[in-house]
Amino acid sequence: MVTLADDPSLSRLILALEGTAREIDVTFARAGSQLGEGLGLFEGLKERLSTLSTELSGDGIAQAGATLSGLAGELRAIKEGLQCETGVLQDLAVHSKDASQALDRLLEHMRLITILARSARIEAVSVQAAGRDFGDFTSEIVTLTTQAQRTIQNCARDHDHLSALLGSALAAQRDFEERYGEALTALADDLERTLAEVAQRQQRSVALTSDAAQHSGKIAMAAGGAIISLQSGDSIRQQLEHAIKALRLLAAISAGTGAGADLDARERTAANLVLRQLEAAQLDESAQTLSQDAESIEAALALLEGDTAGLLDLVRSLYQADGGHSGSFLADLETNLAEAADLLAKCDRARAGVDRVTATLTTVLQTCQETVAALAGTVSSIVLIGMNAGLRAARIGTEGRSLVVIAQELKFAADQVAGDAALLTPTFASMQQASAGLTSPGRLDATHFTALNEAMGDSLSAMRQTGDRLGATLAQLTREGGGFGAVVAAARLSFSNAGAMSDLIASSAVELARSGAEARMPEDAGVAERVRGLIEQHVWPSYTMVGERKIHQSVMGLLLPAQTGGAEPSIVVAQAEDSVDDFLF
Repeated sequence: MVTLADDPSLSRLILALEGTAREIDVTFARAGSQLGEGLGLFEGLKERLSTLSTELSGDGIAQAGATLSGLAGELRAIKEGLQCETGVLQDLAVHSKDASQALDRLLEHMRLITILARSARIEAVSVQAAGRDFGDFTSEIVTLTTQAQRTIQNCARDHDHLSALLGSALAAQRDFEERYGEALTALADDLERTLAEVAQRQQRSVALTSDAAQHSGKIAMAAGGAIISLQSGDSIRQQLEHAIKALRLLAAISAGTGAGADLDARERTAANLVLRQLEAAQLDESAQTLSQDAESIEAALALLEGDTAGLLDLVRSLYQADGGHSGSFLADLETNLAEAADLLAKCDRARAGVDRVTATLTTVLQTCQETVAALAGTVSSIVLIGMNAGLRAARIGTEGRSLVVIAQELKFAADQVAGDAALLTPTFASMQQASAGLTSPGRLDATHFTALNEAMGDSLSAMRQTGDRLGATLAQLTREGGGFGAVVAAARLSFSNAGAMSDLIASSAVELARSGAEARMPEDAGVAERVRGLIEQHVWPSYTMVGERKIHQSVMGLLLPAQTGGAEPSIVVAQAEDSVDDFLF
C-alpha cells in the first residue's frame, strides 16, 4: 500500500487542486462580469439601428428615387428619339439626293433650252431677211428661258445649302448615336439598377428593426445562458474543496495523525484505498462537469460573438456597398448623374444641328415647291411658242427649216423639263412629310434638358445629405459594435484556460486511481465498519450536491459492500435538499 511518505506527490496534488479551485472562481467571475458589461453596450447598438432604419426609409430619399427613376425613362426615350430622328434624317437625305439629281438635270435642260433659244434668234435674223419677222418669237423664248433658269438656280442653291445642313446634322447625329447611343441605354440600366438597390435597401430597412430585435433576443439569450453556465463555476469549486478536504484526511490517515491516529495498519490501508478511489471518482466527475460546462460556455460565447458580428454584417450590407464606406451606393448615383449630365449636353448639341435643318427645311421646301409649280407654266409657254413658231416657219419652206428643227428640239427639251419637274413634286412632298418627325410635340428641347439637369441636381443633393447622415450613424454603430465585440472576445479569452483546468483535474483523478490500483481491501468486517464510520463522519457531511452523494454511495457500495456488515450512510437531511440541488446543479 502506498502511504503519504511513499507518495510525496499527494501534497503537490492538493496544492495544485487548491490553485485550480481559486483559478476557477476568478475565471468564472471575471467572464460573468464582462458579459454583464457587454449587455449594456448592446442597448446602444439597438438605438443606432433604429436611427438607420428611419433615415433610409424617409420620404426625402423616396421622392428623390422616384425623380431619378423618371430620369432613367427619359434617357431611354432620348435613345429611341435619336433613332427616330436619325431615320428621319436618313429619309430626308435620300429624298434630298433625288431632288438634287433632278435639279441638276433641270439645269442641264434649261442650259440646252437657252442654247436653242439663242440659235433660234440667229436663225430668225435669216428668216427676217426673207421678209418674215420672227423677232418676237425668239425674244419671248429667251426671256422665259432666262427667267426659268434663274429660278431653278436659286432653288438649287437653296437646296444645296439644305443638303449641306442635312449632311452635317446626319453626320453629327450618327456620330453621337455611335458614340453615346449605347451609353444612354447602359446608363439608364445602371441608374435603374442603382435605384433598384436603393429601393431594396429601403424595403430591407423597414424590416431591419424586426431583424435587429430577433438578433437582440438571441444575443440576450446567449449572454444570459452563458452567465447561468458561469454560475456552475461555484459548484465545481465547491466539489474541489470537498475533494481537497478528503485528500487532507487521506494525508492524516497515512501519517497516523488527526482523525486516523487511532487506526491500526490494516484500517489505515483500507481507509487509504477507499479514499483514493472515492476522491478519484469525485475528481473525475468534477473534471467532466467542468469540461461540459466549458464547452457549453464556449458555445454560448461563440454564438454571442458570431451573432453580434452577424448583426453588424447585416447592417453593413444594408447601408454600405462593396467599397466598405457608408453611402457608397449613393455615390454610385452621383457618378451616374454626372455621366447623364454630360450625355445630355452632348445630345443637346446634336439636337441643335437638327433644329437648324428643321428651320431651313420649311423655307427651302416652300421655295422649291413654288419654283416647280411656276416651272410648269413656263414650260407650257415655251412649248406653245415653239410650236407656233415651228408652224409659221414650216409655211416659209426651205428657208424656215432650221427654225422648225429648233422648235422641235425646244419641245423635246421642254418635255424633259416637265418630266423632271413632275418627279420633284412628290419628292418635295415626301421631304415635307418626313420632316414632321423633327417637329413632333414630344421631342426634347433645350428647356426640357435644363429641367432634367435641375431635377438631377436636387435629387442628388437630397440623397447626398441622407448618405452623410447614414455615414455618421454607421460610424457610431461601428464604434459601439467594436466595443461590444471586444468585451465578448475578452470573455472568451478569460475562459480559454478552462480546458486546461479540466485536464489538470482529470489527471489528478487518474493519478489517485492509479496509486491505489494494486491494493486490496482486507476481508474483515470490523475493518470495513471502522473505515465506513470514519468516512461517514468526516467526508459525507461535506457534500452539498446530489451528484457527490451518488458517487459516494456508488464507490462505497463497491469497496465496502453491505454484506460486510456496514450500513448505508444516513441522508435524511440531504434528501430534503435534493429538489433544490437538482434545480440549481
